[in-house]
Amino acid sequence: MKKLLFAFFVLCSMLLWCQQEPSILINKSIYSSRDGYLISNPYHSIYDSMGWLWVLGENKISNEYVFGDKEIIIQRFDGAIFFNLSLPDTFDKRIKEGHFFKHKEKGLYLKLYYTDDRAELFFIDTETLQITPVDAYNHLSKKYIISKEFQVNNETRLIITSEEKFYSAVLVGLGLRILDSIPFDRPVKNPFLEEIRNTEASTIVKLLFIKEGILLNKQGKITKKIVSTDFIDNQGHTFYPNEIHNSFAVNNEYFFYLDDYENVFKFDPKNTKFIEIPNTSESYALKKDMVFDNNFENGFLNEVVSDYSEVKFYDFNGFHPQITSKIQIKNYSKTAYNQFGKDLVVLNGNTLESYGFMNSKIKTFLRGKSIRTIKKLSENKYIVATDTEGVYTINTKDNTEEKIKFTLDNKEISMNYSRDIYVNEDHTITINDSDNLYTTDANYKVIKDKSLKIIGEEIIKIEDTIFTADQRGIISKFSINEKKYTKIPNTESVQIREFATNGTRLFATTVANGIFEYENGSFETHVFENEKAENLLSINYLQDYGILVSTKFGKIYTYDSDKKSLKLLYEDPLKASIVGMVTDNSNNLWLNTYAGIVSVNRSTQKIGRYTVKDGVYELEGNRYSTYKNPEGNIWMGSYRGLSYFNPNELSTIELNAQPQFTSISYFDTELNRWKAHSSPRFLDSIQTISLPSEYQRFSATMSVFGQIDRNDIAYKYRLSEKGNDSDWFTSYPGKEILFANLAPGEYTLQVKAVSASNEKIGNTIELRVISEKIFYKTWWFILALILLAFGTVSYLFYQYKGRQKILVKNEIALNEAKIKTSMMLEIHHRIKNNLQIVSGLLGLQMINSANEELKLKLQDSQSRIESIAGIHNLLYNSDNFETLSFKQNVNNIIKYYQILFPKKVIYTLNFDSSMLPIDKATPLSLLLNELISNSHKHAFSEEEQPEIHINFIKTDANYEFKYLDNGNFKMEGIKKESMGMKIIEMMNTQLKGDLKIDNSNGFKCTLIFS
Repeated sequence: MKKLLFAFFVLCSMLLWCQQEPSILINKSIYSSRDGYLISNPYHSIYDSMGWLWVLGENKISNEYVFGDKEIIIQRFDGAIFFNLSLPDTFDKRIKEGHFFKHKEKGLYLKLYYTDDRAELFFIDTETLQITPVDAYNHLSKKYIISKEFQVNNETRLIITSEEKFYSAVLVGLGLRILDSIPFDRPVKNPFLEEIRNTEASTIVKLLFIKEGILLNKQGKITKKIVSTDFIDNQGHTFYPNEIHNSFAVNNEYFFYLDDYENVFKFDPKNTKFIEIPNTSESYALKKDMVFDNNFENGFLNEVVSDYSEVKFYDFNGFHPQITSKIQIKNYSKTAYNQFGKDLVVLNGNTLESYGFMNSKIKTFLRGKSIRTIKKLSENKYIVATDTEGVYTINTKDNTEEKIKFTLDNKEISMNYSRDIYVNEDHTITINDSDNLYTTDANYKVIKDKSLKIIGEEIIKIEDTIFTADQRGIISKFSINEKKYTKIPNTESVQIREFATNGTRLFATTVANGIFEYENGSFETHVFENEKAENLLSINYLQDYGILVSTKFGKIYTYDSDKKSLKLLYEDPLKASIVGMVTDNSNNLWLNTYAGIVSVNRSTQKIGRYTVKDGVYELEGNRYSTYKNPEGNIWMGSYRGLSYFNPNELSTIELNAQPQFTSISYFDTELNRWKAHSSPRFLDSIQTISLPSEYQRFSATMSVFGQIDRNDIAYKYRLSEKGNDSDWFTSYPGKEILFANLAPGEYTLQVKAVSASNEKIGNTIELRVISEKIFYKTWWFILALILLAFGTVSYLFYQYKGRQKILVKNEIALNEAKIKTSMMLEIHHRIKNNLQIVSGLLGLQMINSANEELKLKLQDSQSRIESIAGIHNLLYNSDNFETLSFKQNVNNIIKYYQILFPKKVIYTLNFDSSMLPIDKATPLSLLLNELISNSHKHAFSEEEQPEIHINFIKTDANYEFKYLDNGNFKMEGIKKESMGMKIIEMMNTQLKGDLKIDNSNGFKCTLIFS
């Protein structure tokens, strides 16, 4: 009896040890400052309606280097990348705490608590990221002390307290409206509020330490005050609860835990009574503190264990919660979730842990063991052989595993390296190891006369014949009826990988000989041009596909036994080795590969891949270990466990997710600076960005929002110039894609998300990018440059032609001028010569004349002619025929008179460098000639030291001529009759000058002309 009890205890222990774990898959990601998470002391976190996580807390950097006040920041998290958002201006108020709460779909409220001031409320537009003070709340009268928010449908409600009243209010954007109020029974100095509890029809509000409470309807109106008679226990006693712990709903009825009562209290909305329900104390401690989802179908509980806490997740089925999974977190962590029970974020210090939860439809048995072959024993019972750890039975209903004890002559024997198992009609089992082929009864006792020594591990049964193969070569066959074991001749060099049969013919993949084919005592081997023999791996006959052959590199061929050829049927995108092939009841192909389990839909050719994230314990499959039972359930073995699933339930996962841009950074010409745009409204509306020629670069980040593990995602992207497709590149979550030094042109950025099995997730997102040309490469600049060059050339040509015309005209004019100059020179020369001839004739006349008076007159005439001739001589020897230097002519006149009159006269000349026109020089020279002549004739007869002073200067527009001598010339009586004086008057008239003569002290003549 003791032995039986001991055996029963061992069996139960084994069964309990093998009990399958809950089929919840948990994926976990950890983020810290290395990943951009900058908060070291989180205050609060919340998900917005678009799937972004918002975190409020102290900046880690300020905590490390600043004592006293810490910088408070907000970070947004898309599941891979963190984005910073500036806090609103708090005007130097010291923030001590804060939290978010939701408002409808596109907004959040942020409530900040200050050390020395009342709390303030801000509205965050989660589409534009604008943060605006809610002045309607912030400017409330100071009599309003405490407020608590809660949600009713899509409205954000507030309960506000003063020392005298409850107030019911609603927040609408930046506005606040008081809906109702009711006074306390007596003033309360600190009217703190308990957690607000909601039911379908009412909201229950209670003060924390005072027996004051109210009920509100869904419109926010106060329907009544709660009193002690509203709460009735099993004994019929009424009481006023000090604390309302929790509430939950079952079948639309609401239940509450009050004070220390372990039974629940049912809320009756008609008479607003809370009545204790007997015999409902089951799981009291659990449900009292559980946090439920909105539908009360799931819940979680945070329990402090010791130096850590356990977060346990439950399916809440009425009053009987069932645990589904649990995780361990640090104590005092903050948590948030987007979809209850499907994700969880845990914040502690500078660590953010992100959890994802998913129900697995794949069961795993025999974890850690290398699986070889599976066969069904009974309805829920299977026999499974491993490589080196024996043979097991598995019960899929009870999720139990039990190792089989094989006996021979009442002694236990080991059973390893079995390649196949056959359950016979008489319930005996045929199984092999490396050296023996055994037949056992239903109790796993070896039947000796049905067992024999064999050569080789590989076996297959065709009708009454069992074929065996040694991996080193030699194929043998055993006839069950004849009990005869013989070798097949000439098979010593044929090394078998795996057998298959269509029921009559034997097929096999070999190590180096291609496909082995045997029928009626003869065999052939076939190699192929389209696949190397050494690449062939697994082989199987499937009713609707025929003979399928897989390879080491992820290809499946159909083998045509008539044409002896291979035709490609499937190629794995990951080129993973395929070690097993089977079809489901819909004739879809299921593959056991080195990269998980793969399904191929026969009609759509759509591929599904199932990996660790889907519950596959080990990705690397094992040969010989793929099996489908008559009900259509599939088993697939690996080196470390056995997967079991219903292919109808494990259909290709429809990923309810969509990739999105979470930031686009480029030089914004409107803002005139580099800008990282991360607001959802901008990202949803932007279709095209323009890059200025001096900043031809941009970057982008992406994320996938939805129920998916972002760590299993990759991003394929390419930037294609218009008209040209480029290659796809790969990026991963948390990485930024950057493009720089783009050539001018129009581009399209395409991004698609793919799963770990290379399945496309959602739609491809696109962004049009225009890289502007550098101004000197733009068509308008080139056109302007061409026009400018053409204009310049035209202008220069026009100028050249004009200058050529001018040069021709100048050359003609120059020739004409030269001719005129020559003519003028000739004229002046001839005039001078003629005048000198005349002067010479007058001189001859003077010599031949005896009349002194005539001589004097001839001499005067000669001097005048010489004066005129001197001017023409100067002009003849000058390059300028218009003006001449009067000083030169004066010197010639003086020299003439110095020769004519022997008396020595001192000449004092004062001339500037001005030139005198020819029409002025001639009359002035004649005037000077007459003055000098008169001085010599009439003024110096009695003067011992005669002097003549001549001044000629130009002042402004006038010429000033002065003539002085120190003689005693008297001009009275002869003024009008003197020929010289007449000439002086005539010359003055010709010069249009102002002539003044003064002889009070010598002779002085002043002439001013223009």
